[in-house]
Amino acid sequence: MLRMYGVILFIGLLVLSGCVTTPVVNYGAENQQLKTQLSSLEAQINQLKQENTQLKTQLQLATKKEIRMPNASEIQAALKKAGLYKGAIDGQIGTQTKEAIKKFQEANKINPDGVVGSRTWILLQKYLEK
Repeated sequence: MLRMYGVILFIGLLVLSGCVTTPVVNYGAENQQLKTQLSSLEAQINQLKQENTQLKTQLQLATKKEIRMPNASEIQAALKKAGLYKGAIDGQIGTQTKEAIKKFQEANKINPDGVVGSRTWILLQKYLEK
C-alpha cells in the first residue's frame, strides 16, 4: 500500500514538474495583424453599405421620375446645341434630323437607330438645359 502511494506521489511530481507540458506559442503579433485586417474589412463593409443605400435611394428617385418624351422641335433644338444638327428647327423629323440622332447615339454608345427613345432622350435633353 505504501508502495502504491509512492508511485502515485511520483507520478504527481512528474506532472507538476513539467515533464508533460505543451509548448508556449506567442500569437501576439499575428493576432494583432488579423485584428487590424478585420477592422479594415469592417470599415470597407460599412462604406459599401452606405454607398448601397445611397444608390438605392437614387434608383428609387429615378424610377419615380417620369420621362416625358420630346416633340420634334425639342429634339432638333437639343441636337443643334450638341452641334450635330445644322438644319432649321421646323418640328419635322426628316433625313437630316435622323442622321443627327444616329450620330448622337453612336457618340453615346447607344444603338444608332435614328429613333429618340428614353435612353437617347435622357442624354439628349441635357443639351436643352444648358
